[in-house]
Amino acid sequence: MTIRIKILTFLNFLIVVFCNQAFAQNTISKEILWTTDWSPNGKYIAIGGNVDTLKIYSETNLKPYKSLPVKNTITRVKWHPAKNIIAVSTQNSEDKTCIINLDNNKKIELNGISPEGARGIDWNYTGEYLAVADNEGQVLIYNIKGELIRKFVNQSNSTKSITAIDWHPKKNILTTVTDKIRIYDIEGNLLKSIKHRPEDVMLLSVAWHNSGDFFVTGDYGYEKDKSMLQYWNEQGELIKSIDISKGEYRNLTWNPKGNRLASASDALRIWDTKGNLISEGYSKDYLWGVSWNEHGSRIITSSLEQRIILWNKKAKRIITIE
Repeated sequence: MTIRIKILTFLNFLIVVFCNQAFAQNTISKEILWTTDWSPNGKYIAIGGNVDTLKIYSETNLKPYKSLPVKNTITRVKWHPAKNIIAVSTQNSEDKTCIINLDNNKKIELNGISPEGARGIDWNYTGEYLAVADNEGQVLIYNIKGELIRKFVNQSNSTKSITAIDWHPKKNILTTVTDKIRIYDIEGNLLKSIKHRPEDVMLLSVAWHNSGDFFVTGDYGYEKDKSMLQYWNEQGELIKSIDISKGEYRNLTWNPKGNRLASASDALRIWDTKGNLISEGYSKDYLWGVSWNEHGSRIITSSLEQRIILWNKKAKRIITIE
């Protein structure tokens, strides 16, 4: 490797590190609603962020149903696909990432996760396994009892923190996003590593389509490099790139039918399976959390300025809670 290449590689590393540090500084002090998820039975909506509380709302009237104390930042909440339990990842918090049974409020703390916390969490398609991706680059797999059954390290050279993780909808295969897209089997073997664009831009979100035939990623963008939404086939080949957003893609989620993708950024946008923009809903501030109800008729979002918005499936605002 020549000296010039070494210098360029080091500069790229510094850019990624600077972006991550700036991101952390900008989000620790703000009271942001990072994440939301709709329960599989459609009855409840979970919302978390930098507000020291996991809040559960009733779907019927968006009134608070239950509040559970969780100090500092909840980075992601994820309902079990069949049971009334929820996985909660945290960072900058005395409270560990955990599994909470909402029928009895019993909490199972998950051991082995970095003290720096975690941002990625997801149940596999059967609900048998829970994967956690932490801020030290570890991927940890637990059973439903919270017992650690496997741990491996994400193979990144430039940044440790894993920003999101998503299971394949029909196989025990995991996709992580950081500086690159990486696909692993459940044993921790790296199946694919993908540099998603020529620029060094951190990825923030990933969502497999219900069919398992393709997945979508969203990234942060940086100065002149606009945030990118990208469609990939199952083999990791790029299908389409879209750069119309003015803000980073914090979260992505498919509706239950699998014909519409909702993205949270500077607006709520609804896409089809080909990457065509179908609907767009204006937001006063950046959207962070996004989730569909069980019928695919409603969408809930959470935001940078603690707004909770209920939308219809065409991104038309129904109600806003300030």
